[in-house]
Amino acid sequence: HGTMMSGILVSDGYLQGIAPGVTLGMAAALGDDGEGGNSGDQGVVASAIEWCWKTFDADIISLSLGGESDPDADREGPTTNAVRLAIANGVFVVAASGNDGGSDDDGRVATPSNVEYVISVAALDQDGNVWSGSSLGSETDSSGDQRSDPNRKPEISAPGVSIISTAYDEKYYSSTGTSDATVFVSGILALILEAEPQLQDSPDIDCIEQVKIALMNSAIALDSEVEHDSRWGYGAVNGPNWLDEIRDATLC
Repeated sequence: HGTMMSGILVSDGYLQGIAPGVTLGMAAALGDDGEGGNSGDQGVVASAIEWCWKTFDADIISLSLGGESDPDADREGPTTNAVRLAIANGVFVVAASGNDGGSDDDGRVATPSNVEYVISVAALDQDGNVWSGSSLGSETDSSGDQRSDPNRKPEISAPGVSIISTAYDEKYYSSTGTSDATVFVSGILALILEAEPQLQDSPDIDCIEQVKIALMNSAIALDSEVEHDSRWGYGAVNGPNWLDEIRDATLC
């Protein structure tokens, strides 16, 4: 899974990644769950997130992972707390909205993409339609408060169906899910930070929100009559439009 996500971002050969010139740090926090999937202890994932910004000094943390959120929990889990701390220290966090769409959808994006300032990403197919497996987002947060722009979940959609990328032993695999879509958005954001370095010089929560407003305003709506949809967010990501919005507003 990690090798495939890395390939989407940094491949620079037969496949061309989104942003092959970035400095990539990989934190392995998931393992085989014994049934062909991936799972991870919240404490391990939280430690990986902390390593990303404290040790590796990341500008962006891309999280192609997610867990179920418990609306009845008395306190937030370690993964959510780790993400909140990273954001408070000016790190952009992009996370998968989740892959539980369909009849069994619990109506909430995955944790930690449900955190307010995180960019939660849904998946699109080759025709630009939202993938049926993308998780629904709720109009209220974990406290029951109404979400407001630009933090309604999910925020954005990106390609995530039948994505070809690198795999073990010089092979290529096909993958579908919001994990893949997340990397596309993270890669575009990395290129934007390179083009507008003031966004990473001394970012804070206000700056992160301004970047998210630009993302919202630049998204290509999948339905012109809908401002935000609980499945595909504000629309499909458009990198040039996002950069133009940032430059027009002179952000951060």
